[in-house]
Amino acid sequence: MSDIHLGIRPNDTHIPDYARINTFKRIAAIARGHDLFLIGGDLIDNASVGSDIIDIIKTEFRALRNAGTEIAYTPGKGELTGRNVIAPAVLDLNASCLFSSSMTATPYLYMKNGQKVYVYGLSGSLGYDLSKVKKISEEGFHIGLFHADFDFDNEKNDYLVYRLQKNDIKTLGLDFYAFGYCHSFKMFKIMDRIIGVCPGSPEATTFDETGDRYIISIVIKENRLYQIKRLTVNSMKLCRNQVDCSSLVTMGPIKELLENNRSKKAIQQVVLTGERDFVLRQYEIQNYRNEFFRLDFVDRSVPTIGSLIEEFQYENSLRGEFYKIIKEQIEQGGLPHDVDKADFAMSLNKITREGFTNLEDWLCSI
Repeated sequence: MSDIHLGIRPNDTHIPDYARINTFKRIAAIARGHDLFLIGGDLIDNASVGSDIIDIIKTEFRALRNAGTEIAYTPGKGELTGRNVIAPAVLDLNASCLFSSSMTATPYLYMKNGQKVYVYGLSGSLGYDLSKVKKISEEGFHIGLFHADFDFDNEKNDYLVYRLQKNDIKTLGLDFYAFGYCHSFKMFKIMDRIIGVCPGSPEATTFDETGDRYIISIVIKENRLYQIKRLTVNSMKLCRNQVDCSSLVTMGPIKELLENNRSKKAIQQVVLTGERDFVLRQYEIQNYRNEFFRLDFVDRSVPTIGSLIEEFQYENSLRGEFYKIIKEQIEQGGLPHDVDKADFAMSLNKITREGFTNLEDWLCSI
């Protein structure tokens, strides 16, 4: 696993702390059925997370090791302080092996029933020196556990972590690579042979990390990768849908989308775009709010004049009277011929929703 970011500050995903902690505990329970638990960094979000988070990790680590599961852990940027050194609390988590240096890479050896597994890692930082990682000549299965970016078509390093290149993979010559840092699932192959995997974040950290989130279970047998499985573990699922209203005539498809995605464990965001020639009835949306953990509507659509009239003409208000007059003018052909109806609708919508504040600046901008 990698990149769960325990202790992350509130963000636009709205995933509560308890859900992220529950996901970590679920992962630890799965790890208990394995011999070796590999962590590819950013187990915590930053070096100043609270002691409550550290205590939870300690408790799970202790239970795992007591059950016979060993833990190999490569720190990521989240585990490093502002001085690019590993936070003292991380050093005290009692992992079987913590790759605490960016300059040395003595492999960790795990052995069971004659099968040897060697794990190599470096602390995640720009101080990486991959030349220090030397595959030893011992027989066994050799795994690289790296918190690093990878862009095999770009020779430039970013400014956060080391970026692996194709030549790095060739030079290292390991049997398998377990990557952290990237928050999306990726699998790497050479000639149809799986050589590496990035599980991605097991619980979303931004609204870009939608859908199912994973950890990876592998079986090593006779010094080769015998089986690899992707396991879904997230407690919350983010769903983000963009709807182009210009292709719709009613709210029907939007309601169908909500009906199909509704779940108490789902955080649903719907972004409306395009020209909208129907009324967005808020009470119908409100009916779905209790069907989700959270439901957010982002209305970036531009209503037509017709939909604005339909929405407001029946109000017993000055606004209602205004839209009745607009309707009459249109029906009688009273609008000047050179009025751009699209711009007119945008202006009406702006005034109706927000009033006249800064209207002149907005009109100038368009």
